[in-house]
Amino acid sequence: MSLAGRARADRVYDGFGLAISAYEFSPEVSPFTSKYDYVQAGKDKFTQQEKLGYELFRGKARCNECHRDGGPGEEPLFTDFTASNLGVPRNPGLQIYYEGRPDQRGYSPNPAAGTYVDTGVGFFLRTLQSDSGHLNPDSEWIKLEPKFDAKFQVPTLRNVDMRPRPDFVKAYMHNGYFKSLKEVVHFYNTRDVLPKCEAGDPGEKVTCWPPPEDETNLNRRQLGNLKLTDQEEGDLVAFLKTLNDGYKISISEIKK
Repeated sequence: MSLAGRARADRVYDGFGLAISAYEFSPEVSPFTSKYDYVQAGKDKFTQQEKLGYELFRGKARCNECHRDGGPGEEPLFTDFTASNLGVPRNPGLQIYYEGRPDQRGYSPNPAAGTYVDTGVGFFLRTLQSDSGHLNPDSEWIKLEPKFDAKFQVPTLRNVDMRPRPDFVKAYMHNGYFKSLKEVVHFYNTRDVLPKCEAGDPGEKVTCWPPPEDETNLNRRQLGNLKLTDQEEGDLVAFLKTLNDGYKISISEIKK
């Protein structure tokens, strides 16, 4: 492209970014109408269990170290925008592991088949496009790859339990290994305490855990042995559910 063409493309992409940002900041996407928001505004109160969960979130469970609920001058976005390898086990049910054979056009989506390992942010830094395998043209990014291999972005916890209907099963983490907030919290609490097992073994996700999909850059500081009781795990889940937007407070509370 010519210099003029590149400048024009840059302006267009900048416009895309600003439009997306404006939309994401709009009430349609970020209404901040969760019970948590009403409690912070003094318009409602946590239940005793939710209150205990919030205290655990900010203390013993160490959730607030990454999923920040805001401090002086900060919005309560429940993420610090970093990346981390939590040691999540492989999810053998992912379709990508079964896409090693060429299709009718000779295309193989995943030549590695069952041996494929998602290296997260490190892969992004190393390559230009996730579907091409071309090296990133910015060599400075490639140098950062070893520090970010197997790490995935810390997501916001807002709407973490939002679902279209009560019986809808959500999938959590980058590969969907966990199917409930209870499983997630139990993993954070016991990853380094319970014995290892294989996927599908009796007790998986309850009394044992499969090994991490990739141990590179494993976070051993903020999770793995939180020493939470089963009741405290439940309290923490109760608080996390207060982060769903669309919470309705009673008329009597609004009048207050």
